[in-house]
Amino acid sequence: MDNSSVLKDIGIYKSNIILSFTNSNDICDLMMFGKDSYTNEDVKNLIYTQIYPYLYVDDTQEDVLPYLCIEVDVPRIPTGTIKDMKLIVWAYAHKQCMKYTKKGYRGTRVDILADMVERQLRDSDKFGIGKLELQSVTYFFPNNKYYGKQMIYNMPDFKLKDR
Repeated sequence: MDNSSVLKDIGIYKSNIILSFTNSNDICDLMMFGKDSYTNEDVKNLIYTQIYPYLYVDDTQEDVLPYLCIEVDVPRIPTGTIKDMKLIVWAYAHKQCMKYTKKGYRGTRVDILADMVERQLRDSDKFGIGKLELQSVTYFFPNNKYYGKQMIYNMPDFKLKDR
């Protein structure tokens, strides 16, 4: 059975990107919403509670928290050896928790979270061929209680590889 697939990298990328987020002290501090200290278990518990490998928006959500969601698409396969992959990151938070300060950062909690994500990902060469390329950053409203930023990255990669 041939284990190669053009789409195999989607799950691998999602896992590695989430791992990159949870390895960032800055991102974890912001996500932990002011906890003075937290454990590795607390960080692991962010996954599927505040960090999702898909766009998660619960209209009945009552917690005042920040969230990170990601999606990986393959919008184009321009050649027989290369595929374009697209990473979409949504950084959003409840409007009641927008106020946040951290040395070296400016803006709302969402602005700072998006900046932290960009700093965490921009120099990484773990995804695709070369470095991730930020294509756009736009605002979005997942619902009437939340505000966020949508960041889109391009990451060309080999069409098929053995992993």
